[in-house]
Amino acid sequence: MNKRVKAGFQYGGALALLLSATFFLAWFRALDTEPVVSLDGKEFRTPIGEKANIKGKTTVVYFWATWCGVCNTNLPLVKWYASTLKDQNRFAFISVEEGESSSALKDYLEKQAVDFPVIVGNPMLLRDWGIRGYPSFYILDGEGKVRFAESGIMSPLGMFLRLIWARIFWS
Repeated sequence: MNKRVKAGFQYGGALALLLSATFFLAWFRALDTEPVVSLDGKEFRTPIGEKANIKGKTTVVYFWATWCGVCNTNLPLVKWYASTLKDQNRFAFISVEEGESSSALKDYLEKQAVDFPVIVGNPMLLRDWGIRGYPSFYILDGEGKVRFAESGIMSPLGMFLRLIWARIFWS
């Protein structure tokens, strides 16, 4: 077998193994996450006046903080996720900021040109969802059950594979 082909199979296999491992770890972590506090109907900080409408939709819930360096690094990718899912009938994207003061959050949202939905969190909500670090991504099925839970930066491929999997098998 050609050395290049053999190397391609080795690297491809390693990548597939890595993706599978992270996929199933996120699924396993979600098994013990059953929040009592629903985000459906919560009012957004931006766009002002709108409320979360996630019933029947496969939803990405993004927990973050303005002071979080990883969240700030991840922001362009998160904006892209939100804009990609914005006009989809079957998918939704909402974010929960950890509870920064209203004025500091408003300044941050304006300075960073954040246009995705933001719900202001509180300690009870964060504890209920089991937030241990920022950023955290949760993917919910159409019934609001947590199907995947991930902390840190999530790759676009990993995000969309999880969304598709949740949509196909749990919605």
